[in-house]
Amino acid sequence: MMNLEEILLQAASELGFDNYQVIDTAAIQFEERFRMYCEMNYCGNYDSNYSCPPACGTAKELEEKAKQFQRALVLQTITPVKNIMDDSETKVIKRRHNQMTWSLIDRTSAQVGACLPAMAGPCQICSPCAKEQGKVCPFPEKKASCLSAFCVKVDALAEYCGIPYYCDGEVAFFSILFFHKK
Repeated sequence: MMNLEEILLQAASELGFDNYQVIDTAAIQFEERFRMYCEMNYCGNYDSNYSCPPACGTAKELEEKAKQFQRALVLQTITPVKNIMDDSETKVIKRRHNQMTWSLIDRTSAQVGACLPAMAGPCQICSPCAKEQGKVCPFPEKKASCLSAFCVKVDALAEYCGIPYYCDGEVAFFSILFFHKK
């Protein structure tokens, strides 16, 4: 019988993630100053998506939520791109990465129990987000903030896991599933 970590790693493999690894949450570096990138609103979701700042909570609050879980499944996809600066191309790839992450969560939820996902980019379940329309989030259980909102130092995470961060001619997306050790 497989333990929880083996179940998660097998699911990651079957779903087609390029790299995946279970680590201690304590190994993840959080850098609160990264929140300024959210506040600069490069992605256009600041204060217009429930999963993004300021609605998702402070950097410190998200870090504290993550640190309530002892273990973290780091997931990565690497995809060739024609132009890494073409937002329309990378958004499709990012959406696929996040859908793969949700598939993994759905597939393993009975074994994992309580968990906290951190995605590649903002929640994309509703388009536009209910926040933009002044409505309550219809899927609060599926709302997941991105690694930027959590202020995860992704380059250090990649280095720690021994997986690529910079990929020439390719885009690498990351997500994390924080979970309790069983």
